[in-house]
Amino acid sequence: MRRVGGEQRVRLRLSRQRPGRVRQRERTDEARPDRQPRQWRDLTVLASLLAVLLTVPGSVWAVLVAQDQLNQSEEAAVKETRAQASRVSAWTSRDPHGKWLIHLMNRSPDPISDVALTFEPLVIDDPQVVAWNVQLMSVPPCSDMTISQDQLKYQDGARSGDFPPAFSVPAMSPLKGEGWRSWDRRWKYISLGVASFTDRNGLRWIRREGRLSQLEGGIPALSGTQGAVIGQPAYRAIEECGDDTGG
Repeated sequence: MRRVGGEQRVRLRLSRQRPGRVRQRERTDEARPDRQPRQWRDLTVLASLLAVLLTVPGSVWAVLVAQDQLNQSEEAAVKETRAQASRVSAWTSRDPHGKWLIHLMNRSPDPISDVALTFEPLVIDDPQVVAWNVQLMSVPPCSDMTISQDQLKYQDGARSGDFPPAFSVPAMSPLKGEGWRSWDRRWKYISLGVASFTDRNGLRWIRREGRLSQLEGGIPALSGTQGAVIGQPAYRAIEECGDDTGG
């Protein structure tokens, strides 16, 4: 009976074991390999995001470099366009005897053409206002052109309206009529108006109060009696001559 009872106890112990837990563990172990691809996918997405973030600064830098190169190209093109014009200037001065000189200097290696130069005496409360609107066919390269006070003439009492016509230099014909006068002693200063010209590329330019710009339309005229210039301007060769990329 004891033997039989022992076998029964063994059977009872075996019957009490629950195989469901083992199966559950087996299922859990079988499910673990399924999680690895998800983890790898997360790492792949993260790596892609990092790669994008790392390439953004390089892309921004490339855009900035390209924009800087474009700006430099545009600046170089502007400087090249102004190369000759930037070396043309106009001003007034006095000689050792105190007489006024009107200068137009071309420091480029090429001539300028269709030159116009306006100036007038600076006088307060003078009813006799004279304005010079001088035109020249060209100014040679590497030269300083000057018109002297002694060459300036005007006709007393003759007024040609608000905008006197241009006077070509040298004069196409001798001055006609009477009453031509020279420099008035009341005129203590000369005020420079504008200087305009055409460069070697056919572009029109204007200097006004020292500033250079491309000319659109006609030049601003000065009002008053037409002034004339007697004889030829003087030309002086200059050593500092060449192309320029500034101005």
